Amino acid sequence: MNRNTRWANLGLGQATSVNGFADRIRTWHYGEIEVCRGEFLAIYPRWWPKFASQWEVWRDSYLRRPPIDVCRIYYAFPRRTPDYLTVIYAHAGPKTQLKTLFRGVRLVDEIAAIWKVKAIVCQATNARLNERLMRRLGYVRHAFSLGENHYIKRMT
Repeated sequence: MNRNTRWANLGLGQATSVNGFADRIRTWHYGEIEVCRGEFLAIYPRWWPKFASQWEVWRDSYLRRPPIDVCRIYYAFPRRTPDYLTVIYAHAGPKTQLKTLFRGVRLVDEIAAIWKVKAIVCQATNARLNERLMRRLGYVRHAFSLGENHYIKRMT
């Protein structure tokens, strides 16, 4: 299915530049960032947030692996806490390189700067995301009562 005809972003368009579309990005509470081979492709707004169940994570890990170096990051600005950006789900395959992941993380940081958020939060459950890599990306553990894989990146 063509990216422009997906139900989640039907009628909302897309952003092919963060700075050029900053005013539009500031109005999107939910979105999907797509990076391929280390290059930014687009940000697709969504009408509703991405919900990732354990079943979907398993399915994407074993049945729907991207065949190329691609990373999709789903984010949300919860309406109750608009000062925080939540990275809901990141989908990357075994062929995804670190430069692609780093580019996606930089785009999340740029979107957070547009919204002027206090922090970015995420739950990292992938075996390839270890404590050292998360620190390198600027994230530290938090919410220890919820488990060991909750991270926060405070914006200064």
